[in-house]
Amino acid sequence: MEGLKMALESARAAYEQLEADLKESDSNLLNMTKQLDNANAAQKVAAEALEAANNEKRRLLDEAKSREEEMSGLREELAKSERGKKEAEDGKREVEARLANAEVDFVANFHNTEAYTNFADYFARVGHQEVLTALRNDHPEFDVKNLEARFPPPDAEGEEDS
Repeated sequence: MEGLKMALESARAAYEQLEADLKESDSNLLNMTKQLDNANAAQKVAAEALEAANNEKRRLLDEAKSREEEMSGLREELAKSERGKKEAEDGKREVEARLANAEVDFVANFHNTEAYTNFADYFARVGHQEVLTALRNDHPEFDVKNLEARFPPPDAEGEEDS
């Protein structure tokens, strides 16, 4: 019986060891389950953060594309403006050149214009009048009426011709 008692005690010790191992396994299982739950929660948070980051990335890419299109449009407008500015400057230079040519032509042909004729008549009248006035003032004894009759003012000559 002694052998049976020892076998029983050995079996009991084995049972207690198994029971202790089972508790330890249950404890390990519980810890692993908690770790798994924590890992799942962390993964869920990471997935949500990744999704939020991807959404923000898409939004920023869309905004960048929109700004790029806007910049492209502004570059086109700037290029048009530069072309327009160059055309305006070219036009201004052309007008200035034409004006300079017109001035040269006007001066070169002034004697053929009606303005020159009127100008010449005006100065002839003024000169005629100044000469007669100077004679009257400087030589009061001289009869200027004979000279006026003999040399009428230029516009009076034109009136007689018509």
